[in-house]
Amino acid sequence: MNRRLAVALALLLSACGSPARDTLSGRSLIPTPAVTASPMPSAVASPASYAASAVRVVVNGIERPYGTAIAVEGVGGTTVRLVFPFPVDRSSVDPWLPRTGSPVWIDDTTVELKFPETEPNPGFKIPQITSTDGLSRIDLLIVALRYLPSVALSVYSLAGATAPSGPNASGSWRVPGGPIFAISPDGSRVLFYPVIAGSDPAHVFDLATRTSTDLKIPKESAPYVAGSWLGDGRVVLVGSSVWVGRPEQPFARIADISQVQPLNAAPSPGGSYVAIAGAQAVWLFSLRDGSARALTGSSGGCARGFAWSQDERLLASIDCETLSVRITDAATSRIVRIIDGVANSLAGLPTGDFIVTRDSGQQGEGARSLGVVYSFAGTEKARYLGYAWSISADGRYLLNIGSCCAGGQSSSLVDLRTPDAQPVGLPGIASWTADGRIVVTSFTRS
Repeated sequence: MNRRLAVALALLLSACGSPARDTLSGRSLIPTPAVTASPMPSAVASPASYAASAVRVVVNGIERPYGTAIAVEGVGGTTVRLVFPFPVDRSSVDPWLPRTGSPVWIDDTTVELKFPETEPNPGFKIPQITSTDGLSRIDLLIVALRYLPSVALSVYSLAGATAPSGPNASGSWRVPGGPIFAISPDGSRVLFYPVIAGSDPAHVFDLATRTSTDLKIPKESAPYVAGSWLGDGRVVLVGSSVWVGRPEQPFARIADISQVQPLNAAPSPGGSYVAIAGAQAVWLFSLRDGSARALTGSSGGCARGFAWSQDERLLASIDCETLSVRITDAATSRIVRIIDGVANSLAGLPTGDFIVTRDSGQQGEGARSLGVVYSFAGTEKARYLGYAWSISADGRYLLNIGSCCAGGQSSSLVDLRTPDAQPVGLPGIASWTADGRIVVTSFTRS
């Protein structure tokens, strides 16, 4: 009896107080949820940020402090080497390097650029530089390069200017100096002269030798209102006096013109005269003996340009009162003919004609002027829209000089004998040399 009671109590306790179990396997009949161990979150390292000053900037072999404007002459080109403080992911840098600098990676920390001397703006910036492992970065690098005052000059043959692949210069230079300059008729030398007292002295830069020669002329003779080359290689400077000489020799003082109060001047093609626009009249000075005379009936006070006939007999100028064009006999001062209409300016052409700038009627930004070509007989020969013009000596090619608005100065070349010819763009202010080549210049201020 006692044994049966003990078994009954054991069964009762098993049913009330313990979870049911599989009597065959001893496993619980109530499922137990599986427990999965979660991995501990790993720490992600933030890229180390470097200051831009950690980049070494070496310009033409000299390391420059970061954060300062770097002024270079640009003569012969400019070399920039960047040395980074860590191996660089090149894809973060390459899109921002100027292609004109022909960038070359020396290794993963060093890149070098070589800018040609005619490059208009060698400065650049890189928004973000990252390391190859992604653990380092520089958020902004600015390479603040600028040129000292200088002139970029390129010479083109007609074949080079009109090449199918685009204009191809036969020679290019960056010449220190400016902003007022005159190029020799053969395109080999550049005359710089001061128009403000205290500026650099008048000097000539030789493109072939890349050397500069100060003119042998008293410093107190500066400033000047005009400087020009004669066909025989002499230079004429007009200020309070008229000076003539060769760059390598002392200059001769031809005449004192302080009483004339000169505003502008233009020598005749053969170097016999210089025409000077004065405060009261237009004057002719002989470059042989310094003799002078005022042109009969002329008025002064404006400097709107001159044009000489190729034989030096006739001078075209603008009357400052009526703004008409007067053609005067240089030997007698007699007015040969008058071309009526308001003339804003005039200039001689290599063809032996001259072009008068008039109002085109266009208005607003980008408005062009009207250029009217005349012979010295007073015959109108052509009309063009633009800003300034010059025509090749054979009359075939037109240079439309200058441009409007943003983007810098430019010119275009048009073949007048080819119907519907497309203009060829040239990067600057264009002019003709004596032998029919094209010189293109652009001035860079400091």
